[in-house]
Amino acid sequence: MTLAGFDFGLDRIIIGLFTGLTYGLLAVGLVLVYRSSRFINFAHASIGVLGAAVLGRLVNDEGMNYWLAFPLAMLVSGGVGALIEAGLVRRLKGRPRVIGMVVTLGLSQFVLVLALLLNPQGLSGLTFPKPPAMPSFTIGNTPVGPAYMAMLILTPVLLVGLALFLKRTRFGIAIRAAADNPDAATINGISAPRMATLAWGLAGAVAAFSSILVMPSQGTQSIDTLGPDLLLKGLAGAVIARLASIPIAFAASLGIGVMEQILRSSPTGAGLVEVVLGLSILIVLLRQPRLGRMEEVESWGLLGAARAKPGVHNPYTLPLTMAGFTLAAGLAYLVSNETASAMTSVIGYALVGLSVLLVTGVAGELSLGQFAFAGIGATISVRVGEASGNFFMGVVAGCTAAALAAAIVGIPALRLRGLALAVTTLAFALATSAWLLRQDWMLGSGQPSPKPSWTGYTLDLAKDYYLFALLMLALGLWLTANLRRSGFGRVLVAMRDNEDAARAFTVAAPVRKLQAYAVAGAIAGLGGVVIGHGQTSLTVNSFPANASIDVVALVVVGGMGLLAGPLLGALIIIGIPAFLPLGILGQAVLTLAWLLAVVLLPTGVGGALMGLKESWASRFRKRRPAVDADATPAAPAAGSTDTAWRINAIPERTEPLPRMVANKPLLQVQGIKRSFGGVHAVRGVTFDVRQGEVVGIIGPNGAGKTTLFEIIAGFTDPDGGSVTFNGKPVTRMTPQKRAGLGLARSFQDARLFSTLTVLETVMTAGERTAPSGLGVAALGAHGNETVKAERARELIDLMGLGAMVDKQVGELSTGTRRVVELTCLLALDPVLLLLDEPSSGVAQADGPALGELLRRVNKETGVSLVVIEHDLPLLAHIADRLIAMDTGRIIADGEPDEVRAHPDVVRSYLGTDDAAVQRSNPILVP
Repeated sequence: MTLAGFDFGLDRIIIGLFTGLTYGLLAVGLVLVYRSSRFINFAHASIGVLGAAVLGRLVNDEGMNYWLAFPLAMLVSGGVGALIEAGLVRRLKGRPRVIGMVVTLGLSQFVLVLALLLNPQGLSGLTFPKPPAMPSFTIGNTPVGPAYMAMLILTPVLLVGLALFLKRTRFGIAIRAAADNPDAATINGISAPRMATLAWGLAGAVAAFSSILVMPSQGTQSIDTLGPDLLLKGLAGAVIARLASIPIAFAASLGIGVMEQILRSSPTGAGLVEVVLGLSILIVLLRQPRLGRMEEVESWGLLGAARAKPGVHNPYTLPLTMAGFTLAAGLAYLVSNETASAMTSVIGYALVGLSVLLVTGVAGELSLGQFAFAGIGATISVRVGEASGNFFMGVVAGCTAAALAAAIVGIPALRLRGLALAVTTLAFALATSAWLLRQDWMLGSGQPSPKPSWTGYTLDLAKDYYLFALLMLALGLWLTANLRRSGFGRVLVAMRDNEDAARAFTVAAPVRKLQAYAVAGAIAGLGGVVIGHGQTSLTVNSFPANASIDVVALVVVGGMGLLAGPLLGALIIIGIPAFLPLGILGQAVLTLAWLLAVVLLPTGVGGALMGLKESWASRFRKRRPAVDADATPAAPAAGSTDTAWRINAIPERTEPLPRMVANKPLLQVQGIKRSFGGVHAVRGVTFDVRQGEVVGIIGPNGAGKTTLFEIIAGFTDPDGGSVTFNGKPVTRMTPQKRAGLGLARSFQDARLFSTLTVLETVMTAGERTAPSGLGVAALGAHGNETVKAERARELIDLMGLGAMVDKQVGELSTGTRRVVELTCLLALDPVLLLLDEPSSGVAQADGPALGELLRRVNKETGVSLVVIEHDLPLLAHIADRLIAMDTGRIIADGEPDEVRAHPDVVRSYLGTDDAAVQRSNPILVP
C-alpha cells in the first residue's frame, strides 16, 4: 500500500520491526546507563560497533566459530563499557556535564577508529559474518536474511535474560537499588560505584549484541554512519521512555524502526528520518520537563574563570594580541597556499568554537548544534552573495540567518536544560546535514563560493583569503570579549549558576537565553562564512554533523574559561591533522591525547598553560609583607561565629515606596491550592499582609510553606486561587515581573551565583533599574555599568561586606552569603520580602544578630516581611503576626503568643518538648 509516495506495505513494516529490535537494544543500554549513573553515554553505539569489529575479525580472519565469537565479542564490549565508567566517568563526578558529554563523544570517535583499525574491511554488510544455521525467506520483493531471523529469535531471549537478571539475581537487585537510591544502598552495604560499573558493562554487552546482528543488513559503513546517526536511533527510544523504563524504550524503538523504513521508501524521504526523530525527541522532552531540568548544581568554577574580573585589566593584553595577529598575518607571505587553506579552516572552527564558549561556557547551555548554524550561515551567505554580487551583503545575511536559526532552536531551551538540551541540539545538527542543507533551495548538490574583493582585487589565492579569515577572527574575538566582560555576560553567568535566583532579581531569563543563542549563532555563522567562502564549491560535506561535536571538544580542550581557548583547541584538534598526515592510527592517538587532556586538565590546555605562567611569574614577584595591618579584619563580636552580621547601616531606598491602594492589604492570598500527583501540598490557603507588617509562617516539614512561597513568588503555578499584590493581580505573572513590582524573595540555601564575585552579584540585582543591553555590550560600551558598580559598592560597604567585594560567592560562609543575598534584595528596592528560612545554615549564636538585622530592615526601610522560619524565638522577636500551617492548611493565625499556645500548633509542630521552642538565645523569647 502506497500513501503520499510512502510504502506502507507488509514487507516494509516487518523489516522495520526487525530493525527496531536492534534500536531497542541500544535504547535499553542507554536506559541502563542513565539509571545507574544519571549519565547519557554518547559512546554507547560505538562500543557496540567495536564488539562487532571483534566478531568480524575473529570469524573472517581467525576462522573462529561464529557462535563462539559472539559471546567473546559481547564480553569485549562489556569490558570496554565497564572500563570507561571506572576509569573515566567516575573521575568526572562533580565536573560540569559538558565535560562528561565531550569525553563520551570523543570516546565514541576513538572507539570507532579502533574498530576500523581492528577490522577495516569487516564493517560492511557485504563482508560481515552472518549468523549460521538461520533460515531466510522473502516477503514480497524483500529478502529476510539470517541476520533478521537471528534478531527475531535471539532478542527476546536476551531481554528475558536481562529482566530475570535485574529482578531475580543478587547483583541485578543491587544495580536497581543503587540506581534508585545510592545513599540508602551504600548504608545497606551495596557499593553504588561498583553497581554503576556493572551496569555500564551490561549495557556495552547489549550494544555489541545489537551491532553484531544489525551489521549484515547494512551497506558500507563509515565513522559518520556508525557514530551520532546510529546513536540518535537509540536515544529516541530511550528519551520517549524518559530514560527510565526498559519496556517502553524497547517498544518505542520498534516504532522508530518501522517509521524509518516507511520514510526511506520514498525518493523524497532522504534525511526525513533525522528530522522526524529530532521533532519526536523535542516533543517528548517538552512534555516531560523534569528530564530536561538539571537539579544538581553544576561546578562551573572548575572550568576556570568564565569572565574577566570586573575592573581588572591586563596592560599587556592588547600589545600581545596585536603582536600575535601581526605575526599571524606575516605567515601569509611565508607559507604555501595549501598550508594557508589549512590555517583558514582552523580559524573557521575557532570562530564556531567562540560561539560554543559563549552559549555553553558563559550561558551554561549544552549545545551540540553550533556547527549546523555555521552551515546555515555559510549557505545563505553564498546564496545571497552570488545572487546580489555583493560579498559583504552575503556575509551579513549569513550571520543574520544563523542568528535567527539559533534563536528558533533556542526556544526549547526556555524549558529544557542540560543533557536534554544537548540531545535536542544533536538531533538538530543531524537533521541539518541530512536534510536541510541538501534541499535545492539551500546547497543541493553544491554551490560555487564567491570570494571577497578589495579595491578591485579578488582574494582568490588561499594565502590572500587567509588574511580575510584572520580579520574575521579578530572581529569574532572582539565581539566575544566585549560580551563576556559586559553586564550582558554577567547576567548569562548568573542564569548559568542559578537561574531561579537570577529571575528573582528581575532578570528576564527567556529573553536573555534567546539573545545568547542568537548572538552565538551569529558568531557561528561568521565561522561558517569563513569556511564556506574559502572553498571553490560549497557542499553538504563541508558541514558534517560530527563537526558539531568537534567544536565543543576543541573549546573544552583549549579551555572553556579562556577567550583564546577555542583557537588553541582548534590548532590541536583541527590544525594537527591538517598540517600532518596522521592516518587512522595517528588520528586515534590524537583523539586519545585530547581526551586525557580533558580528563586530567579541568581548565583545559590553555588553563594549564596559564597556571604555569602564573607559577613562573610568582617566583619573580617582590615578596609582600605577610600581614597588612590596614586589611586585617576585625575580630568577631562576642558570641558570634560570623563577622558578616556587623552591619554599618541599612541602605536607603533609591526609589520611594510606591503608593499603596487605599483600604486594601499589600498582599492578598486567596484560596491557593497546589497538588503534586496525589499529594496536596497547599489546600485553600488564604491570608493578607498589610504594609509594613512582619508576618512569620511556621509549621512542620511538609506543611506546604515553601510551596506556598513558590506560588506567591511566581515560581510554581497554583491549581486554584489568586495572588494580588498592591491591588494588582499577579497570579499569572512571571517571577521577574513580580520582583519588578517589588515582590522579592530569598531562597533557603542562599546559593546565589557561585562563580560571580560579591560585587558582580549585587550588580546583577541592579538589572531591575538599569538592565544591560545586548547592543551596548557587543560594542564594548560601558552604558550604565559604572552607575550600577558605584551603587553596588555603596551597598556592599554599608552592609559591612567591603572586605569580600572581590571574593566569589561560592567561597563565602553561609552567614556571609545570607548578608550578600539581603544586600541584593535591598538593591531591588523591594516593597515586600519573602524570606525562606533565613536562619538555615546559620550558627545558633548568630540568631540574635540575624533577628536584629531583619528588624532593622523592616523599621528603617518600611519593607514588609513574610518569613518562613523554624526558629520560633527569632520569629517571636520580629513578627507582628504568626501563621501556622499543617498538611497544606492554615491552622492558626494571630499574635505570636496566641499562635504558639494554640492547641493545634502545639500538637502538630511544637509538641510538649521545651527544646523544640528554644533553639535560639532565650533573650529573644518575649
